[in-house]
Amino acid sequence: MNTTAERIIQIVTPLTDVIELLVLGCPTDDANLYAQTLRNSGMAIHLTTANDQEELDRFLENSHADVVLVNCDAEEIDFTTAIRQIRRQSPRASFILLSDDPAQELFFAAETNAQDIIQRHDYAHLIYVVNREQQNMVLKERLETAQQQAEESSRRWKLLSDSLREAVAYIHEGMHIHANPAYLELFGYEDADEMEGLPFMDLVAAEDRLKFKAVLRMLEKQHTAENLKIDCVTRTGRILPVEMRFAPSRMDGEDCTQVIITDLTAKGSMQPEDLANYDMETGLYNRKYFLDQLEERLKRVQADAGRLSLVLFDLTNFKSLSEEVGADPTLQLLRDAARALNESTYESDLLARYGEHQFALLCTLSTDAKAVAERLLGKLSELELENGIQPHFVAGLAYSNEPPAHSAIDLVHNALQACGHSQKSGEKLVIFDESLRLATPELADVNEQLVQRIDQAVEQPDLFVPFYQPVVSLHGNSREHYVVYLRLKDESGKLLLPEEFLPDAEKAGRLADVDRWVIRRSIQELAAHRQEGHRLNFFLNLSPAAISDDSLLLWICDCLREFKAKGSWLTFISAQHDVMRNLETMEQLTEGLKKINCQIALSHFSFEQEAVNLVKHLNADMVYFATDTAANISKDKEYRALLQSYNEQLQKEGVKTVVTHIKEAAQLALLWNIGVDYIQGNFIQEPVDSIVYDAEL
Repeated sequence: MNTTAERIIQIVTPLTDVIELLVLGCPTDDANLYAQTLRNSGMAIHLTTANDQEELDRFLENSHADVVLVNCDAEEIDFTTAIRQIRRQSPRASFILLSDDPAQELFFAAETNAQDIIQRHDYAHLIYVVNREQQNMVLKERLETAQQQAEESSRRWKLLSDSLREAVAYIHEGMHIHANPAYLELFGYEDADEMEGLPFMDLVAAEDRLKFKAVLRMLEKQHTAENLKIDCVTRTGRILPVEMRFAPSRMDGEDCTQVIITDLTAKGSMQPEDLANYDMETGLYNRKYFLDQLEERLKRVQADAGRLSLVLFDLTNFKSLSEEVGADPTLQLLRDAARALNESTYESDLLARYGEHQFALLCTLSTDAKAVAERLLGKLSELELENGIQPHFVAGLAYSNEPPAHSAIDLVHNALQACGHSQKSGEKLVIFDESLRLATPELADVNEQLVQRIDQAVEQPDLFVPFYQPVVSLHGNSREHYVVYLRLKDESGKLLLPEEFLPDAEKAGRLADVDRWVIRRSIQELAAHRQEGHRLNFFLNLSPAAISDDSLLLWICDCLREFKAKGSWLTFISAQHDVMRNLETMEQLTEGLKKINCQIALSHFSFEQEAVNLVKHLNADMVYFATDTAANISKDKEYRALLQSYNEQLQKEGVKTVVTHIKEAAQLALLWNIGVDYIQGNFIQEPVDSIVYDAEL
């Protein structure tokens, strides 16, 4: 390589992502030389060549391109057509034309919108151009991600704003530019168009306008002011005592003021801090708030020998409706269902959105829960989508004293079991009793005392104890990675290992609740360490129950918002065999987790091409090889070769690799030579109940 190319190598920005390089119309030796030149510059290159239309068609069947080198001097391919075909499949691909005489191909470069044209053997120019285009690709991807996040934030903001019971408006230069439905209703306006452009001062009662002018001037300068109690006037002229709260905001690129107005004549007005208790898509209470309230109320009624009634409503054909009519109409159906339930329940009862397509109703002592459930099912049966498709709702009812519920989680699971039986039996409403429990084979030999202890641990902060084990980079990665494990304190204070309590948790249907506890506690812990400046990442295992929990993703988002954490700090690990058994739900969960920048790892990886295909299908970021890998490479040369082959194959796909259960130093040298990315095991550090920052090999 000439010295100019070597100097270029020194100044280009190294890229970690694998570049899919397609070379058209070049001899194989030239194509390999291009690829090797780019690799020598620090780029990860996966090379494919095509020298005729048939080879190009085969490539286009199942591959994509990031960078395409086109030898304009070749004649075997119609490059105009080829570039058009590739762009249809890989719209973000960069096209770089190669020619012995680039000046002669400028018109063709302009005609095909190529990114550049260079002399065929100018390797320094090639390195520079490919690096530049890949930097542009990274920026484009970030821009698209930012645009998607902005659109999603805007959509969620609108849903939240529209579902809020609090009156919210946005003011710019003294004029209304947006108001939510609660604001319109408060002041007696039917249409948002009537409010747009209306002077904010027009809503202030005449006797308070002089006082309000000073506030308005402050809003124009600073877009905020102190909270203010003042009399307003509705459209019909009614005087309305309110409290105004102001905050700076932006809308449509303009600085403005957010105004939250509380009607002081209304009871139980909601404060901003209460918003964390609500589901933004339906306006009902969310799952976390519901469980907190259920736990408190259950303790009170048990102390008084009373009883609570819990009804769970489930839209059983939610998935098929989403596939048939789309996500937005199905979401609107859920909002309509929430409204129907809310309008038909007593104020003393507690209604919440429990899962993605489940609603929970907690009834007081005086409520006839069975009659209410039947009446509400009738209301829900009246709902339908625009094309006449009917939703199918079922309900499960559980009482806190028949049989006795040992905890809030126990009562919820009784209602869930009744709801599941309702779906299987075809009955609209099923009431949980002891016969349903006995009809479940896996509950026959479950340790009831241990399950009660697990329920207590889910609801209390100190019975579960997280343990942490480092995942160490073999190549100097500076981030601090830890896998989070769990221990359970028994009545004597002894710490039980996962294998001692998780089997009973699985039989009793508690695994998803355990996973939620670990996830929330880990996010809380992670946020605290990040605030102290530690670049910490946590790896969290997902059970099959968590994979099948269709409300888990929204709940993770709620936890991230609660503790002001980022999804990129989390990697979720799922075992290969669990993923295969729950592939469809795992695909949906993975897609959602990727959108919030979480990473996905596949554990118990088997040395089979099917496993590699699964990694590609899920777009996994990391692979954990089988737990006996470290032991096998020490004694089996063929196994080492197999590991090296699959390790290289995965890394070419941009997937990081991990070997666990490291027990001796000799294994480290072997794994270093093979090129594995990360290692984990008791030889490095045993799991401990606190983070250790100075763990070194």
